[in-house]
Amino acid sequence: MPTTDIRQLIDLDRYPLDQPDHPVFAQLLDDGRRALEQGALFSMVRFVRPEAIAIMVRQLEALRTRSCRYEHARNAYVYDGGASDWPDDHPRALRHRCSYNQVLNYQIPNNSPLRLIYYWQPLTEFLRQLCGFETFYRSDCPHFALTSKIAGEGDTDGWHFDTNDVVFSLLLQTPEAGGEFEYAPFIRSEQDENYDGVKRVVADPQRSAVRPPMGLGDFNVFMGDLSLHRVKPVIGAQRRIVALFSYDRDPGMVFDQSYVDEMHQAMTN
Repeated sequence: MPTTDIRQLIDLDRYPLDQPDHPVFAQLLDDGRRALEQGALFSMVRFVRPEAIAIMVRQLEALRTRSCRYEHARNAYVYDGGASDWPDDHPRALRHRCSYNQVLNYQIPNNSPLRLIYYWQPLTEFLRQLCGFETFYRSDCPHFALTSKIAGEGDTDGWHFDTNDVVFSLLLQTPEAGGEFEYAPFIRSEQDENYDGVKRVVADPQRSAVRPPMGLGDFNVFMGDLSLHRVKPVIGAQRRIVALFSYDRDPGMVFDQSYVDEMHQAMTN
């Protein structure tokens, strides 16, 4: 399958992002903005074609043995650095296990379908309009501009809030069991941390969190800075694989060196 033809990678009949005057384009923007406002999550279902997914999975699986292994226990507020200042049962002190392999940007081939999708300008422009940003650029970070998290048996991404306001992901493979994404939309606000609500979610996620359906090839836009979320432990031999796209409102963005150093401290080759 030629991987230079974006039409063979993305379902442009369903998602004509290269035709901003198309009525479906306007409808996607309306639907997406409403979904983000109401539930913090917008999914473009079956955005990527199955044949392209198969190629990306093979490439990423081949890179797994050379990827970075991340194993760390962290608090849900990730990089606030203040967990020791809180009582042991406080949400900022509770620690949640995280473990997965991460393929970094510089490891992904330039001709990978995954990179071609990331660099497709109509997608970038659609996401800019969806999020309501005046400017919007792909990251230039050699480590984290484009990455993939690969989670095997027992791996998980524990409860946390994101440090950036919007996360963009593409689901490429689901495990035999487990690995579900669950979250509490807008559990906190800029004015109210709602620690009692956060404690309820962590204590009883079955009652207090939601588990949206996510399928292969779905492109997901998620407002994770105010929505507590996690990926449940993977069960079985088949790994969970997700790609992550990084953008910024300023050009030339690279992740802060302290962030890269902190990530690498928890990673082993």
